[in-house]
Amino acid sequence: MSPPPRQTIILRSENLHAEDFGALFSRFFGNRYADSPPIPSSIIIGGVYGRHDGVSFRRMHYHGDFTVTFPDPQDEITFVIPTAGKIVFNHRTESVGVAQVGLAIDKADIRSMRFLDDHAQHGISVSRAQHGISVSRAQLTERLAALLGRPVVQKIVFEPVVDLHTAAFRGIKALIDLATGTEFDLLLNSGTLMPSRLREMLIDAVLEAWPHNFTEALRQPAPRVAPRHVKLAMAFIQAHPEQLVSGVELARLSNVSQRALQEGFRRFVGMSIVGYQRQVRLARAFEALRHSASVTEVALRFGFSNVGRFCQYFQQAYGVSPAQLRGSGLIGL
Repeated sequence: MSPPPRQTIILRSENLHAEDFGALFSRFFGNRYADSPPIPSSIIIGGVYGRHDGVSFRRMHYHGDFTVTFPDPQDEITFVIPTAGKIVFNHRTESVGVAQVGLAIDKADIRSMRFLDDHAQHGISVSRAQHGISVSRAQLTERLAALLGRPVVQKIVFEPVVDLHTAAFRGIKALIDLATGTEFDLLLNSGTLMPSRLREMLIDAVLEAWPHNFTEALRQPAPRVAPRHVKLAMAFIQAHPEQLVSGVELARLSNVSQRALQEGFRRFVGMSIVGYQRQVRLARAFEALRHSASVTEVALRFGFSNVGRFCQYFQQAYGVSPAQLRGSGLIGL
């Protein structure tokens, strides 16, 4: 029995009316904007849009001024590289993207966006004359944790407005040009390796090139190898995340003094013993909530006796509340 055909991940359009583009987009990727009012049919949309496993990338242009509203928050960060016209995001404030002014926008905060003056863009997310990329916050956090070699608890915050004259941003634009060029269509739409590799490259590109609150940590040289007693304590914490073990007990298990263990965590892990325990417990709680366990059950299972405090820590770490995560499309991914 032959395997089912792979889903096409690249959409190309040549100056379609908004209604026709919307129908084509829904056929490829589903109706992701069903709750948003329709775009006026007089608007003309063209370009290339791709989407794979929670990451989208685009090189688009739009003729005519229009507004898109978002009734519900979305768990994505969109990176917009305008090449013509203007795009205006209405969120906690107002962010304006024009040629050579790039934007990083948390779509959980967006209420609407306006496309003006025949906007064009490159992007990673959803926008108008532009290049762009959009990445789910969970995937950014997961990849950052892998690059740092430790769980990431603090919310990733990207520089909201950047000067696109910088070489690093020209590199992101060139990567989107490559991804949206016709040369890759066969590999992306029928290959088994290239879609995932491209997805990883796009995520790594924004983590490395777009400034954020973990930029300095990523640029630091590889940490020295932790001594045996620190590794023993870390392994015990990871193997027993539901246990609240004191520093004294961990030091006894590691055969060193509590002071030596505390200093080892500070030097080789970059945080306190308590901070590392919290990171591991929150990471395990995140995984449990993705499989639809109740918030209270998860909080208590991983040693958070105060559910409200657990929700506060979780929000700070992942940018969404435990309840929002359970109610989102991230569950079961």
